[in-house]
Amino acid sequence: MRRKQLLSMFMLVLGVSLLVAAMTVGAASSATQKAGKTGAAKGGTLKLNESSEDFDYVDPQIAYRTDDWSMLNVTAMPLVGFPEKSGVAGTQLYPIGATSFPTVSKDGKTYTFKIRPGMKFSDGSPVTAAAYQRAIERVLSPKMGSPVGVNIHLQDEIVGGAAFLSGKSAHISGVSAKGQVLTVHLTSPNATFVTQMGMQWFTATKPNTPYSSQGLNTFPSAGPYYISSRDPGRSTVLKRNPYYKGSRPANPDEIVFTPNVDPDQSLLQVKAGQADLDIVGNVPTSSADLAKTYGVNKGRFWVGASSCVEYMSMNTSRPPFNNLALRKAANWAIDRPAQVRLLGAFGGQRTDQLLVPGIPGYKPYNVYALKGADVAKAKQVGGSAIASAATINFVHTTSAVSTNRAQIAEYNLKQAGFHVTDVPTPATTFYQVVGAKDTTYNFTSNGGWCADYFDPYDYLNVLFDGRTIQANNNVFYTYFNNATWNSQIDKAALLSGAARASAYAKLDQELMVKYAPVVPYVVVTEHFLTAARVHNWIYSTYFGDPYYNALTVG
Repeated sequence: MRRKQLLSMFMLVLGVSLLVAAMTVGAASSATQKAGKTGAAKGGTLKLNESSEDFDYVDPQIAYRTDDWSMLNVTAMPLVGFPEKSGVAGTQLYPIGATSFPTVSKDGKTYTFKIRPGMKFSDGSPVTAAAYQRAIERVLSPKMGSPVGVNIHLQDEIVGGAAFLSGKSAHISGVSAKGQVLTVHLTSPNATFVTQMGMQWFTATKPNTPYSSQGLNTFPSAGPYYISSRDPGRSTVLKRNPYYKGSRPANPDEIVFTPNVDPDQSLLQVKAGQADLDIVGNVPTSSADLAKTYGVNKGRFWVGASSCVEYMSMNTSRPPFNNLALRKAANWAIDRPAQVRLLGAFGGQRTDQLLVPGIPGYKPYNVYALKGADVAKAKQVGGSAIASAATINFVHTTSAVSTNRAQIAEYNLKQAGFHVTDVPTPATTFYQVVGAKDTTYNFTSNGGWCADYFDPYDYLNVLFDGRTIQANNNVFYTYFNNATWNSQIDKAALLSGAARASAYAKLDQELMVKYAPVVPYVVVTEHFLTAARVHNWIYSTYFGDPYYNALTVG
């Protein structure tokens, strides 16, 4: 995403197209069900469960989880974004809050956006360029506690970003707003900057929105909906923005999210029409039967590709996994097929690497055991260091799926000779625990990454550049920091085209062969059941979810 010359926009779009094509799952390819063909009308309340979880944050400049972003997308007014369309058409960026794509200076370092006139927030106030300036500054402000912008190197990318982050300036000198004109000065040319602006962080935000390290729960929004109320752990309610005049759909009158529902109970509610959809997905063990009962992408059971890779993280900053041999031993010990089976039918494709099919640079290689745990190899690789290793604090969330995943992984590690302590942690505090630099966790089975945008930088640079480690709110939990690796990813980020893809292919393999900070195990396929009254299903490969604002009920 960031600091140097990356892919051309043509190559970026090509990469997106390849992702959609490469990750389509046979008969389970994404499908769209048009409301007009079903007779469903706009209006009503869309009832969405979120089994065993709640949103981490709903403040757009702190939120960084896929479920948070899928929800915030319906409230957002980004400069550019993806349309509510399925397949390749849904991966083509288009101007939303901007009147057109920006003009770019000859040196490639100055971007000028013209903001669409007449837009209003849900409280009736106008949207000007200052709303986007505020969004950028909230993403990088030290007053936000641990600014997420650091994770994508935003402070290095925009002129004045580092001074602002360190508290030396009240505003980012490289970002200016005058009426409906937003100007951003970059430190170096960056062909993917426009794509970054499509991230949910950069939605229009009222210029007087306060900084908050805890995040705001309600605030005016300029998209089709706004958050009218939120009771963390109980409910989040979205209502139509009465001042929204754009072309994006706003079909339900109201969208109600109910978190922390038991997964089995949630499935029964959706089958019975008491809830319309579980945004986490259906119970994995139910997928095969649901496919037989309803068919795949025929009207109620939906399967779609994603850009998401799931992995288990090891804390490389402290024993025992500051030892490379032990990290490699863990990679041999984990039973990847068993982990994938927990996801049920259509769960995904097992893997032992970070890049996913369709991302430029993806090249499959088999370094570790893809067919099952290889305990003998794990013991051989770990050697005598396993017996003397410190006890592993194995941290995981308390949902049924996470608990089952952890139990299998803990068993695998114990079979290889590791000593393991199980540390179940509620989802509401899990990310704060593992995301703190001084954490005492050693291993977690809760980990994964979905693309901010479709480029290898977003996987290998963002996740494994140790120079971005903060005190809190880290988005990767390995705390891996290696000077040689950092230099290599910097050089790869400067390349383009085939040379860039080739460099990242080598880095993808080198990460797991030479450093092994994580245990990748599956490229995820998403699957959902909808109630009989739900229509107009449009699935987003980018979000790995349907567009909630496009769904209709009735």
